Amino acid sequence: MLDVILSLLFDMLVVSPSIVKRRWVVREEWSGAVEKKKAYRGHPLSRYGYSVVFRTEEGKRKKLLMGKADFDLYQEGRRYTKKAGAYLPDPHSAI
Repeated sequence: MLDVILSLLFDMLVVSPSIVKRRWVVREEWSGAVEKKKAYRGHPLSRYGYSVVFRTEEGKRKKLLMGKADFDLYQEGRRYTKKAGAYLPDPHSAI
């Protein structure tokens, strides 16, 4: 019984915030340029090993985690537009 309660608490503290954050990111709409790309050489079982940092027109930084296939679609210095309902900006909207 105690292990079930601890498992539920772990899910609430660790998993739930990431789900809420992802839902928030999907709802946003913005346009920004790629400021920095970084490949993580961390744990081999890690789901995401790549991140791209965007600088929006309002001056805010947006750091998005992604897989290698999506990481290769973005180029530093180019401007992309993210629409509401998508997690990543459209790679074909590059300016």
